[in-house]
Amino acid sequence: MKKRIWKIFGITTALTLLLVICAGALCLYRFEHSDAFVSFDKDKLNEVYTALTVLDDEGQVINEPLYLNKYKQIPLSALHDYTYMAFVAVEDKRFFNHDGVDVRRIAGAALHNLKSRSYKEGASTISQQLIKNTHLDNSKTFKRKLNEILLAKKLEKEYCKTEILEMYVNTIYFGRSAYGIETAANVYFNKSATDLTVSESAVLAGMIKAPNVYAPDKNPDKCRTRRNTVLKLMSEQNIIDDETYAAALDEPITYNPQIVRPERNYVYSVMREACRLLNMTPLQLAKSDFVIETYCNRQTQKELCRLAANDRTKNKDGLQADLSAVVLNNDGGIQACILRGETSGSGRQAGSALKPPAVYAPALNEKIITQASLILDEETDFNGYKPTNAGGYNGWTTVKYAVAKSLNIPAVKTLNALTLPVSEKYLTKLGITGEQNLSLALGNANGGVDIFQLAKCYSAFANDGKCNDVGFIKNIYGSDGLIYSREKNEQRVFQSAANYLMTDMLVNTVETGTAKKLKNPRYQVAAKTGTVGNADGNTDALVAGYTTANTFVVWYSGELNNDINGATAPCAFASELLSSMYEEHIPSDFAPPSGVIRLDIDKENLYDNQLVTRCDSGEKFWFDKSNQPKDFAQTVKYDYHIEAYATDNVAKLTLPDVDGLWQLYRKTEGKSELLPLTDNTAMAILDRDETFYAELYVKNKLVYTTPSVTVYYVSDTKEKEDFRDDEPFPNLTDFWYWG
Repeated sequence: MKKRIWKIFGITTALTLLLVICAGALCLYRFEHSDAFVSFDKDKLNEVYTALTVLDDEGQVINEPLYLNKYKQIPLSALHDYTYMAFVAVEDKRFFNHDGVDVRRIAGAALHNLKSRSYKEGASTISQQLIKNTHLDNSKTFKRKLNEILLAKKLEKEYCKTEILEMYVNTIYFGRSAYGIETAANVYFNKSATDLTVSESAVLAGMIKAPNVYAPDKNPDKCRTRRNTVLKLMSEQNIIDDETYAAALDEPITYNPQIVRPERNYVYSVMREACRLLNMTPLQLAKSDFVIETYCNRQTQKELCRLAANDRTKNKDGLQADLSAVVLNNDGGIQACILRGETSGSGRQAGSALKPPAVYAPALNEKIITQASLILDEETDFNGYKPTNAGGYNGWTTVKYAVAKSLNIPAVKTLNALTLPVSEKYLTKLGITGEQNLSLALGNANGGVDIFQLAKCYSAFANDGKCNDVGFIKNIYGSDGLIYSREKNEQRVFQSAANYLMTDMLVNTVETGTAKKLKNPRYQVAAKTGTVGNADGNTDALVAGYTTANTFVVWYSGELNNDINGATAPCAFASELLSSMYEEHIPSDFAPPSGVIRLDIDKENLYDNQLVTRCDSGEKFWFDKSNQPKDFAQTVKYDYHIEAYATDNVAKLTLPDVDGLWQLYRKTEGKSELLPLTDNTAMAILDRDETFYAELYVKNKLVYTTPSVTVYYVSDTKEKEDFRDDEPFPNLTDFWYWG
């Protein structure tokens, strides 16, 4: 009888449960087809998640934040394990085991809510929180909770756990308008999420429960207590070991507010370029499953970001100055890039850094000038345009010196001789278009140039005068294969000879000119500085240059003090960057092509007579073989002697009358004494044998030294001393030849 009762009870219970399940399924079905149901929408997730893959030059994923709409995306793989696991520990410890809904947790929360007669415990999993953040509002209603559960299960069918967790950490709100962990790390600790410590990770994970309550700048004590709770959970769940747990507890919580400055990294620039190439919006690109291969050199990019983070260059307001920096291979592929601040990366005036591509290299290529060409650096009025030099005027100067010292007057005179249309023709090949005026010689290009346009110009110098478009992207692949591949489109701008002459002058600028901070004994650097501003301050300070391996530009911009100029902060930054890049692999020196020749130029004719004449030993310059001086300086051959007579041990020394100034010396026991001359004659009293010589100076330049002459002192005993006892007495013939 009892068995029958239990059997009936079991059947009744099963039927009841079946009816409940059927009723629940019917309710869910009706709910899913009602106006209250919210449909699952991948597009809403794509605002914070992208399947786009960006690879470096070795095929590895670049773990830099992705700037997409209001969110800063960062790949989960870029974070420390303890950072994202801190959120799992405190928000959803069974995240990796449930299917989007934690039934055990829901049951516990329901029981707690019944006891408290409230709706305080929501029992939301990470998947449910992601759905709420992207699809639903914050209302505490049964409809919203039902939507949350249904959509969370749908989410888990569409995405794997790591994808869900990545979307989650990139959408959480941390207060202070900070969405996502990268932005939160920026805002509260002034660092990237990739650099968060265990303690800082626990602080951020604990904050999301109530950002205004647990933020380190709002309630430090509550923040510390909440952090310690998260650390304890991490320890209990074996996310961190006991030693790490103890160290994290002892770590002080240091709120380091971010100086809000827009910063765009390598991936940001890749996204912009890909959108332009494919005619897509950033969101469309983010929704794609494209794989983008880039020229990014991971080590160089990392070092560039490190230097930028440690940069102490300030603007007039005492804030970190705006900075643009880029490194290319010499074929135009961009290996590293950072753009910091509102003015970075925009079209600006490049100052003297534009002189080589706009003025000097074209003039060399047109054979209008040589390195040794003399230009009078003096105050000049060019039909109302009166440029000046920062350090005054220098008189007659060579082109090589004018480039090294960044003189303005010689640059304008050279451009005037070249003509603006010819300069514009060269600039167009280099990607800089527009009608210009004579201020172009000082770097004032119509519409300005950006850092990538300037880098393109200098990469042409580094590439034997051949120009390529610069770019971040090698290839783009879609699901059906290759959809874009970069073509170099190489175009010769400068002939090899002219290009080398320009390079040699830019190497000289590093060795003796304004870019001396870049000088390194291990490798050659060619570079030119640029400064734009006035006595009240500068707006741009930059250096552009190259080695045989890379092209680089470092550019500060904004409201700067005068001590920030092209020769200071930009060169110091670039020097440290290059030293790091070439720590193991040193680039080769620049090799002269067959079309150039190095000649000695007579300095007297050059600077006194403005004549470029060759000589056997003079100042050395490189020339295009088809544009070299053929005249030799006339060599004056001197053959002068001192006439010496002695009477009663008084020597009379006479020098010939010539154009120039004689200086007569007496040399005694290795020491020289200058003797006074009257009409090229001097008298000297002898008390021993004396040696004399003279020097001839022409135009204050020593040109000749006479052979030495010795005058002998005569004494009463000298004749006897001249003969020894063992010597035969001279015969008549010997006496005949005396005297």
